[in-house]
Amino acid sequence: MPRARWPRCALILALVTAGACTHARPEARADASADAIANPVAEATAGDVPPVVDDYYPPDQEPGPPRWRVSEVDPRLVVREGSDELGFLEQQCAYDEPCGCLVAAEHRYRRRGDGWSITVVLPEVEIRRIVKRGTCIESCGHPMPPEPPSIRSLGAIAPTAVEIDVQRPRKVVKKRTCTDPLAPP
Repeated sequence: MPRARWPRCALILALVTAGACTHARPEARADASADAIANPVAEATAGDVPPVVDDYYPPDQEPGPPRWRVSEVDPRLVVREGSDELGFLEQQCAYDEPCGCLVAAEHRYRRRGDGWSITVVLPEVEIRRIVKRGTCIESCGHPMPPEPPSIRSLGAIAPTAVEIDVQRPRKVVKKRTCTDPLAPP
């Protein structure tokens, strides 16, 4: 009978672990209802996301000849050199830190007649520090360089056929720290 006990213990351990994981979700998804209110049709249009075709580098930092030039209509729109293909520069991060992106930006796409409607969600981030007594390691040791913006292909359309709406909902992020923080080696 020792074998019958092991699966039961494993099942109990798995259920306790799963319960611990679901217990942590409400804090991480606290703003999910705000996102749903901000754009109630986001899930219905998820199939309309244009493909990522390239990364964007400023002209003086691009490896090789320039592949994209900034549109005269909006600096977030770029035109591929030698073609009519229009691209949209996705901002990857809404709140950067030295160790990387703390809050990601969201982009929602919807086909609109002969063009696109793009909603960019860049939360206004409020940091709330939770300080515990004692020592802890804070920081990542060295700053991370930001990721280059991705370019999503909108097809061969005029820049005026793209409508960009920026939403800035409030988002509270809790950061845990201590009274005596240490930097990693």
